[in-house]
Amino acid sequence: MIVRFLGTSAGELYPGIWCRCQHCQRAREGEEKNRRRSAALYIETESAPEGAGILIDFPSEIVSQAWRHGVDLPGLRTLLVTHSHGDHWFPYQLRWRCRPTAMSRPGEVAPYDARGPRQTEIPLLHVFGNASVEAILRRELGDDLEPFAIVFHAIRPEDTFPAGGFTVTALPAHHDVGREEAVHYVLQAEDRTILYGLDGDTFLPGTRERLRAFRFDLVIMEATFGLGDGGNHRNFERLIAEAQWLREEGRMKVNGRIVATHFSPHYSPPHAETSDYLLRHDILAAWDGMEVRL
Repeated sequence: MIVRFLGTSAGELYPGIWCRCQHCQRAREGEEKNRRRSAALYIETESAPEGAGILIDFPSEIVSQAWRHGVDLPGLRTLLVTHSHGDHWFPYQLRWRCRPTAMSRPGEVAPYDARGPRQTEIPLLHVFGNASVEAILRRELGDDLEPFAIVFHAIRPEDTFPAGGFTVTALPAHHDVGREEAVHYVLQAEDRTILYGLDGDTFLPGTRERLRAFRFDLVIMEATFGLGDGGNHRNFERLIAEAQWLREEGRMKVNGRIVATHFSPHYSPPHAETSDYLLRHDILAAWDGMEVRL
């Protein structure tokens, strides 16, 4: 199983789009690992056909991220969305999947008078997300998703469902509580178990209890506030405390790894310094393009 980090930044990107602070300038001028795009993840099993992996989240940069890191978007079949914030869910790019019925048959060239951004057949894309995710999708594409070859599956925290060859469990995230039902995802396949734990602050009590039912090969958590502090997201201190809890509770397998992502340039130093800091606590700092093989 291959886990590929397509992006590892918080919403403002790293460097921040409109910022010239010290961290942002160092990122612009320094090594590639300092430059981060919006957080997204792609997971593929060894036996899966091309395009049959799972994509988690769909930011505005997803097209360039996919090209850069070898994800076949036209073949994509499964998309999990954690919540509706724009750095995680940008369905405008899905408009270009539209193929009106007047278009050509598979493999043919479209007639010149047919209008549509897609001329060939592609697999159905199964999108899983909460009610806010669905509302934004339908506002963008309308109620009829068939021309876009999309099927939407409404999920709620505590749901367990099959998706892309995985068994997926959605758990409540400590993020925008009361405004929408943001989720973390536990994914299981090929005797491997992964937690994708972002966005969100310290685990909610009910989520912590549910996590006791799993033992993880890989845990991915956010570290937005880095060396600073704030709510709705973790900082390094709370990230380290969560990692310690997972290990003390026996929730990590013998060779299980904990990885941090979703870094803000205004609270987390450039990659080498962030990596050195977190490695002291046996936590890896992800970078765009990093792969973990399980």
